[in-house]
Amino acid sequence: MLQPTATPGFTSRSACPVCAGTDTHRIYTARYDEDPVRALVQSNFGRQGMIDWSLLADVPFEVDKCATCDLLFQVQTPNDALLEVIYTQMISPGFLDEYERGLLTLDEFHRIAGEFTVLFERIGKHPADITMLDFGVGQGRWARVARGMGATVYVTEIGDDKKQLARTLGLEVIEDEDVDRMTFDLVHTEQVLEHLVHPGRDFARLARAVAPGGLFKAAIPYRGKLEHLLKSKGLPTEAMFASGGAKAIPGEVEAFASIQPLEHLNAFSEKTIDWLAAHNGLRKVSEVRRRSISVQTGNAQGLVRGAKKVGVELVKAAVKPKIGYHVLERA
Repeated sequence: MLQPTATPGFTSRSACPVCAGTDTHRIYTARYDEDPVRALVQSNFGRQGMIDWSLLADVPFEVDKCATCDLLFQVQTPNDALLEVIYTQMISPGFLDEYERGLLTLDEFHRIAGEFTVLFERIGKHPADITMLDFGVGQGRWARVARGMGATVYVTEIGDDKKQLARTLGLEVIEDEDVDRMTFDLVHTEQVLEHLVHPGRDFARLARAVAPGGLFKAAIPYRGKLEHLLKSKGLPTEAMFASGGAKAIPGEVEAFASIQPLEHLNAFSEKTIDWLAAHNGLRKVSEVRRRSISVQTGNAQGLVRGAKKVGVELVKAAVKPKIGYHVLERA
């Protein structure tokens, strides 16, 4: 396992981190210590923790596009020591705990369980016979539901606090290198791939860990018309979640969030995911986040709410909205 470097800083990615291609061109450039990047970083991290601006002084913020696989990526990426600063100081554990605790609602449980029901049914095994890897478990919001449904859930994380939390939830904590020696019925990544410094390498490792007939779920921010927006407008000065989130302000704000400075290092398109699938023995089986629906039958209000949920799923099935959701299958 890689050990953190001694000094927080940045490294430069001179080739595409997905396909290793060198046919790239610059579509945006700015500086971390000047607006709009400084204001965007302040908007995103100022409410979450402490920002050490000295670590960002004189650092360029540059976004390149790969002509081969269509990835948009930040050229300068945090090294291991700076990543530790970002995820322990700029995003404080207290803030993250409070945020995640607020998401542990009945509606969220039903939503996640409904999605796992669809995925488990496609795998075709009894839940108790399903093994799942939650790569980058975070606070365990998804993994704890899969565990409660009966699956054996293995998880990876980089922080000792998160690993200990996972153990208290009955999850099997493994080290990153253990993934290379194991296979799983479901490899689950929820808002993870965009954070990786080496997304192509790690995607290939995860693809090899998918058992025959198994699934690889990749949920990533939907970049939409990000390239056009960066060229025509540049970065905004306000972060997505400071603006109410993707549900409150869809479209441009959500697209910009797919290349969030310091965090979302990679912005994938459908072409990028298709390239990754084709080069790693996977085939795409869904781009729509589907879920089974539970309906409360005890009163009329519950039935009405259930009917509305069913209606939403029917619309999704008909319209097939693009949201950055991909389910891939091992042949």
